[in-house]
Parts: sequence; C-alpha cells; structure tokens
Amino acid sequence: MNPVQLALRVLRVDSRSRLSAVLTAAGVAVATALILFLATLPNATDARMERASWQRGAVDPSGAISVASQDFFQNERIIRLDVSGDRAPVGSAPHFPRPGEVLLSPRLAELTEKYPREELANRFAGQVVGVLDETSLKFPEQLVALVGHPPGTLDAAKAEESGWVAAGTDDFLLKFLAGVGIVLLAIPSLVLVASAARLTAARRERRLAALRLAGATPGQVVGTVTAETTVAAVAGTVVGLVLSWPLRYLGAQIPWGGGTWLPGDFTPSLPTLVAVAVVIPLLVVLAAVLGLRRVVRAPVGAAMSQSRKAPKAWRLLALPAAAGFFAFGLYTADETGGLTFLLAALAAVLVSASVVGPWFTGALGKLFATVWRRPAMLLAGRRLRSDPKAAYRSVSGIVLAVFVGSMALTLLPSFETFAGGGRSFKDSVLYLDVPAAQAADQQNRIVDELDRSGAKATVVRAEPVALDTSEGATYAGLVISCPDAAAVTRMAVGWCAGPPAIRVDPGTQLPPSGLRVSPIPESGTAEVPPEFGLPANVVTRPLGGQDPELSDSVLIDPALVPGEIGNTGESTLAVNPATDADREKVRTALGMALPGASFNSHELRLEGQQTMLSDLKRVTAIGLSLTALLAGSSAAITAASSVVDRRRTFGALIAAGTPVRMLGRALRTEAALPALVATLGAGAGGIAVGMSMLTLFGSDTPVVISGWLFTPVAIGVAVAVLAASTSGPMLRRISTEPITDE
Repeated sequence: MNPVQLALRVLRVDSRSRLSAVLTAAGVAVATALILFLATLPNATDARMERASWQRGAVDPSGAISVASQDFFQNERIIRLDVSGDRAPVGSAPHFPRPGEVLLSPRLAELTEKYPREELANRFAGQVVGVLDETSLKFPEQLVALVGHPPGTLDAAKAEESGWVAAGTDDFLLKFLAGVGIVLLAIPSLVLVASAARLTAARRERRLAALRLAGATPGQVVGTVTAETTVAAVAGTVVGLVLSWPLRYLGAQIPWGGGTWLPGDFTPSLPTLVAVAVVIPLLVVLAAVLGLRRVVRAPVGAAMSQSRKAPKAWRLLALPAAAGFFAFGLYTADETGGLTFLLAALAAVLVSASVVGPWFTGALGKLFATVWRRPAMLLAGRRLRSDPKAAYRSVSGIVLAVFVGSMALTLLPSFETFAGGGRSFKDSVLYLDVPAAQAADQQNRIVDELDRSGAKATVVRAEPVALDTSEGATYAGLVISCPDAAAVTRMAVGWCAGPPAIRVDPGTQLPPSGLRVSPIPESGTAEVPPEFGLPANVVTRPLGGQDPELSDSVLIDPALVPGEIGNTGESTLAVNPATDADREKVRTALGMALPGASFNSHELRLEGQQTMLSDLKRVTAIGLSLTALLAGSSAAITAASSVVDRRRTFGALIAAGTPVRMLGRALRTEAALPALVATLGAGAGGIAVGMSMLTLFGSDTPVVISGWLFTPVAIGVAVAVLAASTSGPMLRRISTEPITDE
C-alpha cells in the first residue's frame, strides 16, 4: 500500500483524523482568503489611481485644457475641473462638456438637488447635462465637477501648475499596511492551521511510530503525512480561493481615503493568484513534515509518549538580540528614512516572543508546582512544566494580538496630537494666495459677489513677508492692520489704538534699527522681490495669549512699510464668514467670484489628517478583531487537542476518582497562567515599541498614555480562558468512555 492509499484509508476509518483534516482545511481556507484579499490591495490602490488619473490640471496635445482646484462642502472635499476644448474620452476619462455645460459625479448631483442653490449648485455656473460614471471616479462617493468654458478663456500655465490636485500619487501607506497586514494575519492564520493539524498529534505520532517500528522507512512515514496533509491543505486552498470572491464585495465597503471601492479593484493578478494557491499549501505541508523529526529519529520514544526536553535558558538571549536589532532598525529609519530594517526588526521582536515564551511557561509551571498545594493548580503546574511548548502554543496567537493592539493604542492617540496647525488665521477663515498685482481686483470681485448674494463676511487683504533683523534673526510676518488682524488671525492683538507698531510675541526682543521686510515670492516664479527697510525706533507691542506655534510670527502695521510692497510678491485674501450658517453661501460666492480658485481653510487642511486617522483606526480595529478571532479559535482548538492528546491521563484520573469539575479548573488554569504572563509581557513590549517608533516623528512628539492600553491584556487573558473552557464537552465525553478505549 503506497503512502497516498494509506493516508486516505486513515481518513476514511478514523473519525478523529477526519476532524483534524476538516479543521485544518478550514484554517487553510481562512488563511488563503484573507491573504489573497490583502495581496490584492496594492493592485486595488493602483486601480484607484488609474481611474482618477484624468482628474488633474493639464494641457492636452490636442489643445484641451483642464484646471484642477479643490473646494469643500460640509466636511467633504470637492474636486473641480474647469475645462475647455474638445477632448475625446481616453480610458476612464469622460468627454469634456461644452461651454456652459456641467458634468457632476452622482453624489455631488444628489447634494446639489438636496441643498439650496446658493449653498452649492451656484458654484458650478452652467447647465448640468449629465453625471459621471463611477468607473471614472477614484471612489463611488467622490465629489467631482467638470465645468465647461469657451476655448481661450483658461490659462494653460495655471493648468500645468494645478497638477495632481485630485488624483494624488501612489498610496504608499495602504500598500505598507497591506504588507504588515499579511504578516500580522498570516501568522495567526498559520497558528490556527497548526493547531488544527495537532488536534490528533499524539495519536498520529503513535500510529507513525508503530509504522516505523514495523519496518516502514522514514520516506514512507514522511510520504504518508505529506499525503494526509496535502488533502486537507489543497481542499482548504480551493475553498479559500472561492471565498475570496464574495470577500472582495465585503472589502469594497470598507472606506479608505475618503470613500469605498469598486469590487473589481480587488481582482487579483494571475501571478498573485498562483503564488497564494501554491505557497500556502506548501507551507502547511512543510510544517507537518518538520513536525515528524521525533517520530523519524526516535520512534520508540514517540510510541511510549516520553516527555520532551525542557526549553533551555539560552532562549532568553533572544530578547536582548531582538531589542538590539530593533534599536538598529529605529536608528536606520531615523537617519535614512528607510523602513526595511525597521520592519525586519519588528518581525524579529515577534519571533523572539515564540522563542522565549516556552521557557517562561516552563519556569512558571515549575514555580506553581513547587509552592502551590491546591489540586487544580498542581495539575496545571505539572502540565506547564512537562510540556511548556504545547502550553505556550495555545496562547501564541493571542500574544501577537496583544502586542499589536498595545502598539496601536500607543501610536494612534499620539498621532491625533499631530492634527491641526496651519496658517495664522482663525479656523473659520477661508484664504487664498494670489499675485500681489491681482489682489486688489480679486478682492473687489469677492466683495461685489458677497453683496450680490447676500452672504455676510469680512474680506481682508494681507501681505505675507519675512522680517529680518540686523542680528540675523528672521520672523514670519503679515503686513496687516490691527483691526483686520483681530478679525481674521488667531493672534490676540489687544488694544488697537496708538501709533503704528509691530506686534510680536512677549518673549521676542527686536533691535531698534536695521529691520527689513521681504515680500514672499509669487508662487511658480523665480523672481526675488526687493527688500524694504523699516523706520528706526519702531514701536513694538506684545501679542497677548499667543499660540505657541505662532511664537515666531509678527504683525506689521501697513503704515510702517512703503506702499510698493503691495505690488510685488504674493498677497493673501482672507474671508471670514459672519456665522457658521453663512459659511456655505460664502464658499459659493467665492466660487462664483473666482471660478477655479482653491480657497484654503482649517477644515480643508485637517481633512486629510482626519481622514487618515479615521482610516488607521478603522483598519486597526478590523485587523485586531480578525487577529483576536483567529487567535481565540487556535487557542480553543489547541485546548481541545491537549485534552485529546491526554485522553489516557484524564481517563486514569477520572477512574481514580478525580472530579471532572476539578480537571476543568486545571485546564482553565493552565491556559490562564501563561496567558497572563505572556500578554503582560506582550503588552509592555507593544507599548515600548510604540513609544520608540514615535521618536521617528520628532523628539518632542507627545506620548499620550490612555487607560485603554490595558484593554488588550485583559481581553487576551479572557479569550485564553474562554478558549480553554471550550474543552469542557470533550472532557465530559472522556469521562463517559471506558478507559480501555485508549
């Protein structure tokens, strides 16, 4: 009988082997579906970028022009393209509308119908002649407007400058997270597979050892296990490939970067499909074959179920080695910006946990078996001491989940402190940088349109400059009157009466003479504006309640500088709506006064940061949930397999009068003890790694410590105990079977 026939015969007649094969196939199916989905994320991001590649400012060889700009409506970004010329569709790009016509994305069309015209629709002067197909949008919910103009009315230079306003560039963050996700989900998935494969490990070892003692060669033993495992691995892989199809529809509903996906984005390439379909079964079979070393080398010991050697103390060296490697990876990332060594170091930290975990488990078992006298604790301690590798195996997936959860809960609250910042204007202000020579005309157009529409707002013009002192110091400044500064800036100017003055941070001392101001050069030009000297003995006044991030900013009264400064460099137009209720009306008025102009604002600057933080939180929650689910499943299967492996021992104890309830407490204890120690260590390690990684964002980055940091540890221990409790039915079943069955 060849190995394949023998393996099929075993699966046909042995119900426990069939159960192990079914669970192994289920684990392989889960691992295949998840890993294949994650492996398609890089292709999905590329598909998004390709669809949105037309949403940029450009001059087409045919003469068609598109000027890209950004707008904002109720916390949602709008991509606007003012277009002229006759450009035929290319790829996902739509046909340009004719002059006076407008194309809107489906969701933007819905919003224009839902809200008053003066709040949104009037921004796109023209007749809406259709909606864009979702295959031409970055994501289905994207807000995009194409506004047609007569030929010759758009500036080609401005079109080139607007560049990749909408489509952006390669989504490196998501591709990076996809790689991390493959590692973090592949490990617990493979642990689940290994746990299922070991459900009948002791029984299989005795069977294979008997074959070896009966004269079977090592090759025949290996071939039998290979065939038995291949059946389960291949079946699970096929099921996983089938499951990946509906999984992509579920994944398409997970928002990223402001919107969801198209299901077709997650279509894997043929090389990816083949790689996943081949590599995962090979890894499963290889793991099963490597587990046969004991049977092949010492069949007598395996048949007699002799105890394994205790882990050696040299395993503890893995901790300082991993810590040193992580420090090196952190240093390399800080110095060069490369992440290769840092990611490798993170992997080494995770591997070090599986190296030192069995030693700590054995030491813990020895401690409790020596000093404790309660029966359940003694039984648990003996188990941890006699087979620490198997005891730790049940919580290895949970350790990974706790480590990742603690690291994420350290990083994310600290990342939230990065949000904010920006210019010196109030949060409610809308501002636009324009050439100084055009500022007066554009300011008048804004004021006229606000009056016509009835929207109430303050319109201020300021000149951004650099203030240089004779001592070599440079400060960022605004040439603006005191009342205007009080209306639009975040700086507390105080009392405006008195002679013209320079207003500075209370801790700043300016010399009495030698002060010079330099206008900021106009964007996109190489021309350097001239410097202007300020009078000697200029009055300086302190700014009250200064924002710390504006400590190097100054306000300069226009009366102190020559009038020519308003004709060179760049000017800033700042518009402050009177109330929040007027905000959308003011935005619409600005869009009508200066079509295609991208007014910046506090919420627009925050939108990208907040979107990224929300995405990271969502992805972290999903990843940790999946990791915890996989880890809990593997722990439950491992707990069940430990009962199956010790059927003789438990049967003898029950026959000797040991209560089943006491054995159940012992099982829960032997799961809780290593889980508590391991998850505490994993939690501390995750916090330490997270705090260390924050140094990459600056030595002054605040570390936000939250009480939620201890949540992963508590959940990890609870999952381990709950998983151990699932072995109760199998333990009760053993109590009803004759001991002679084994």
